[in-house]
Amino acid sequence: MQTRHLAVLLLPVIGYWVAACGRDVPTEARPGRMATDAISTDLSQSYQVILSCTDGHSVVLWVDAATLTSLAADVDAINASGTGVTCRLDSTALDPSSQTTAWTVYDYNPSNNALAPRNAPNKMPATTMISTTTFDFLPGKFTALLTTTERSLTGDLSTTMLRDEISVSGPATTFMTQHNGGANCSSNIPATVRFYFVSPSASGSTVGMPPAGFYTQFWWSNPTNVPLTAGNQTPVTITADISDPNEWSDWNGQRANSSLEVMAAFEKAIQNVQTVGLSFGGLCFFETGVTAVYPSTTPPYEVFSSNFSETSP
Repeated sequence: MQTRHLAVLLLPVIGYWVAACGRDVPTEARPGRMATDAISTDLSQSYQVILSCTDGHSVVLWVDAATLTSLAADVDAINASGTGVTCRLDSTALDPSSQTTAWTVYDYNPSNNALAPRNAPNKMPATTMISTTTFDFLPGKFTALLTTTERSLTGDLSTTMLRDEISVSGPATTFMTQHNGGANCSSNIPATVRFYFVSPSASGSTVGMPPAGFYTQFWWSNPTNVPLTAGNQTPVTITADISDPNEWSDWNGQRANSSLEVMAAFEKAIQNVQTVGLSFGGLCFFETGVTAVYPSTTPPYEVFSSNFSETSP
């Protein structure tokens, strides 16, 4: 057995999604436009892409020029579909010197409409010691992601088992999500954390019902999760078999084996993982973010701890 532990990091993503419910609750709504209107690509350039849709999804990912062109076509198809959902793309050419190789935490901004990385010392970023990564829950902030693009933890994960030993400690009385992402899509509790991965190369068909292009690029473990209910919780170990379609759902809430088309996209995704890690939300919405409820002023802060590893034959 070969075991791979976390080390270094990332090019993230931010999706936000429905599991137990058949609907999304918008946290971000921006007017749609034809995705290709403002896109001019250099074939040798890599791009950071922010994709926002009026159904509440907001994601960030890193792509090459060909993938950006394909993503733009997907968005154009959605905008022309007449479903009432529109999306827009904003792309920025990447400066290689600005990219990080550390585990990164993403919080929703003060308006809770977009995500921002903690990538500077004054933003209290995550810290990794050997195989354990920790970060503080900041008052009033909803944390959405803890992810990495470390090469030894990404790529072809089709025979890989994900494992994480998760714990929290500190003065918080409990945790909550937002936008009724908790139980029965009508509450902000319980808050949860679960596995998450991204594969920009795994686009489904843009014709007809989902998978609609980029939907199948984003995957959450379902139902595997850890409820966050108290400020001090002993370590809980969760596992997920990446190859098992029964254990994963996509951006649109579809099980990996819900159709032949989704299954084909899932199989491509697990062989081409760009980003892997944890997503914070609830039982209904998986990436609405989680915040700690503090009884008084801080610091000290509530500490989240993750000991992530991968095992393959």
